[in-house]
Amino acid sequence: MNRLILQIIPTQLTVYDLIQGPLIWISFIIFAAGLIVQTCRYAMMTKINGNPPPIPEKEIPKLKTQSKWERFFYKLAFLKLSVIGFNPLLVAISLVFHFCLLLTPLFLLAHNVLLENFLGFGLPSFSSQTTHLLTGIVLACGFFFLLRRIILRRVRAITTFNDYLILALALAPFLTGFLAHQNLFNYNILIIIHILSCELLLIMIPFSKFFHMIFFFIGRFMIINEYSLGSPKRSWQF
Repeated sequence: MNRLILQIIPTQLTVYDLIQGPLIWISFIIFAAGLIVQTCRYAMMTKINGNPPPIPEKEIPKLKTQSKWERFFYKLAFLKLSVIGFNPLLVAISLVFHFCLLLTPLFLLAHNVLLENFLGFGLPSFSSQTTHLLTGIVLACGFFFLLRRIILRRVRAITTFNDYLILALALAPFLTGFLAHQNLFNYNILIIIHILSCELLLIMIPFSKFFHMIFFFIGRFMIINEYSLGSPKRSWQF
């Protein structure tokens, strides 16, 4: 009976082979399919050379000349109407958080070793001290966002369970990776949770609020009146 139970219950090695093999490909396929779906939705919800509603003249200072520098400072005036003018501290913490969130996995030594073994090349890697610092910054910023959602009434009023879940999912790879590197708790279980959380995060990106990681650049460079950069050609159609 005991032998039968041991045969039925997968070992840690079997689970590790599963999540490091087929589940990785499944997560990448779902991620790519989700990007295609979202791209099609974006094309359907916007149109080229649309007629966006004009911005109220009372709120935006008028230009007296059209020099390059005055056009630059004229665009900066728009920032006062955004969250940057309302809460610069939140914007600064958000920028640091997103910067470290994207940079740390790309230049992590362990990730680049796996990448080199799989593809034959890897990216430059941070030292362990730098990686620990960036990981600590990500976790500290995540804790700040959590407290902000709990303490501030106006934020708590619009916060749902999904918001807490998304925040936990974003921080899970960093927390489990740090604990595993420090040999705290059970290393094998932490690595399994680390890989599973990364794969789940990859799957969720196109179908949740995580998509703002990609749409931020689409909105700034392709959609009119989204605090646009460059010369966008598309506008929303409703």
